[in-house]
Amino acid sequence: MGNPTHFSLEVPKRAHQLLRDLYEQLSDSEGTRLPLKATFLLSVSMPIVILPIERILNYKRKPADVHMNDAILNGRLADAVDRAIDLHAKVHTAKFFTGSWQYATLEKGSGFPNLAAVGLPENIATHLDSPQALEDARNLSANRFCKILRNALAHGGVLYLDQHGRSCSGAPVRRFAFVSTDSPKKPTKLYFLRIKMVDYRAFLQRWVDWLNEEAMEEILAEDLGLEAPDAEAVTISEEAAEATAK
Repeated sequence: MGNPTHFSLEVPKRAHQLLRDLYEQLSDSEGTRLPLKATFLLSVSMPIVILPIERILNYKRKPADVHMNDAILNGRLADAVDRAIDLHAKVHTAKFFTGSWQYATLEKGSGFPNLAAVGLPENIATHLDSPQALEDARNLSANRFCKILRNALAHGGVLYLDQHGRSCSGAPVRRFAFVSTDSPKKPTKLYFLRIKMVDYRAFLQRWVDWLNEEAMEEILAEDLGLEAPDAEAVTISEEAAEATAK
């Protein structure tokens, strides 16, 4: 593959190809072995999630900025991204959403805890265990959901968690928590999105399929060699997905 014609479409597609081809060759996070599957999944997801937001959505909404503007390359795709990552519509209506996310918030009060040192606070973890956390995630605006995920990935706001969704040093990684503030300058609240590794992998598949589907104009598809998503190929059974996450 050469230089991308449409960076925000092709690079996520290439990154996801790496995920499909290489994920099963990595070691599990057991014993003394490094948690390479978790790290690889997280690393590959950065361009998949961030690029369409940074180079399509942001330029679509701020057309005066042009220095890295992929929005002009495919108007249909840019419009679709803008509609899907809606400022007000609930994220569960978006094509890229999967219903396994959990959401919680933490007020600053006298100060935020240092999550790098203490990990996921137990009161937040307990709330994330509740059915309400699933509903709260579904009812986030698509824009808020994507901002939390984008900010966490871009600024290192990610926690590795065990199978119970807790920070536990040395335990196999089975979940992620994505953490973002409500404001970059004077934050008053932390936002938490938690998800199992297996479900995060499924979300990335859905995200890439969504981008490809919205970009399927005849000329672009021919120029870039895009193919319609193969439902049989992209469907991962729960049993198989659980096995790959271990």
